[in-house]
Amino acid sequence: MASPATLLRSRAYRAAGPFALVTEDDVTLTGSRVGDDGSSVVFCHGLLGWHRKLRIVRFVEALARRFVVYAVDLRGHGLSDGTCTYGADEVLDVDAAVRHARSERPGLPVAAIGVSMGGVAVIRHAALRGGVDAAVAVSAPARWDGHPSRAVARLRWLGSSERGRGWARRAGVRLGRLDRWPESPEDVVDRIAPTPLLLVHGRDDHFFDEEEAWRLYRRAGEPKRLLLASRFGHAEDGLTPAFADRLTDRILVDLNR
Repeated sequence: MASPATLLRSRAYRAAGPFALVTEDDVTLTGSRVGDDGSSVVFCHGLLGWHRKLRIVRFVEALARRFVVYAVDLRGHGLSDGTCTYGADEVLDVDAAVRHARSERPGLPVAAIGVSMGGVAVIRHAALRGGVDAAVAVSAPARWDGHPSRAVARLRWLGSSERGRGWARRAGVRLGRLDRWPESPEDVVDRIAPTPLLLVHGRDDHFFDEEEAWRLYRRAGEPKRLLLASRFGHAEDGLTPAFADRLTDRILVDLNR
């Protein structure tokens, strides 16, 4: 059940089919399928987000003009069960959503898009599990730690203190402890090739410095592309319909290689 705080920050899609799926570690996830035609896209939100936040709804609906989008609530968020692990076990969430898209629409390409924590999950999934035809990470860090920004310090407080996790629960997010760090995105990003990888990062990102995107790009294999934007912000800040159109064009190029 979503919290009142979560529902206040939500908006329904104009036309969507709800779905539920179960990950291989038995976490039930919920989401919405949006769009009628085109290749499939799995969309993964960031920390403290969910698939029906207003900006995400507008972005997904713009993508759905040319894709069928599976927008999913990652574990610990929105209407999904489980506890957030900051991109570690969320690999299993991406995997379940990708498998669901393939089972519903067999034979069609599947791309995965993730923002911030969702981008971490998408990179690690494409590297460790595979099964996608293109991967897009927006505002994703290369490392688990080493970020001096005040914004990251606030997130660290949320996950490392009882008080912070309690605040997050009242906001509708169930956070796990910050005590387990598997392979970082930069440790595994080279395994994504030959699947196309697109990295998007704002030069004005107030969470993760631009160098995080460069660290990922330098270690990734071909085909790869790095898009840096001067006025993008972090994650959801840049999720505009105009960006959705630009991203759609790039994904279609990658899927038609």
